[in-house]
Amino acid sequence: MLTLITAMDEDRLIGRGKELPWRLPEELEHFRRTTLGGVVILGRATWEFMAQKRPFLDGRVNFVVTHKPAAWQTDVAEAGFDPTFGPHFVDTIELAVTRARREFPEYVEHLFLLGGRQIYELALRRNLVDRMLISHVKGKHIGDVYFPPIGPEWTGRVILKGKTFDVVEYTRE
Repeated sequence: MLTLITAMDEDRLIGRGKELPWRLPEELEHFRRTTLGGVVILGRATWEFMAQKRPFLDGRVNFVVTHKPAAWQTDVAEAGFDPTFGPHFVDTIELAVTRARREFPEYVEHLFLLGGRQIYELALRRNLVDRMLISHVKGKHIGDVYFPPIGPEWTGRVILKGKTFDVVEYTRE
């Protein structure tokens, strides 16, 4: 099962440039707890942003989708990244899922799509996502990156209520 995970405000805002539009340590902790021990798939720009926050994505097998996987893989191999946790560079979301299932079966019980926006749009358009976990951040924030509209084929139920955000699990009808 491929689970899309993100946080958005009341206007579906998910980013401000390459940053988050809010500072919510409790939401980041929820994200970490949820994805830890699983496989995460993300776009190159999102990975570069998150890699600065190390050990933010430690403890998860990282697959990064990019147009130039070989060049990136060579660079990170020289930097001494972990052979299990990666990052592993691929050119499609589908290849990331296939390789994760084949090479890291002990981690694929939890397979997450982390974004960014283009990765979300592509995965939703291709019906690759089985479930979405969305932290709905209360209020409206300033930014320029938005999540696509959630279509009528998705049904949501609140699984966690908080002061600054609620987590909604969406499943496809």
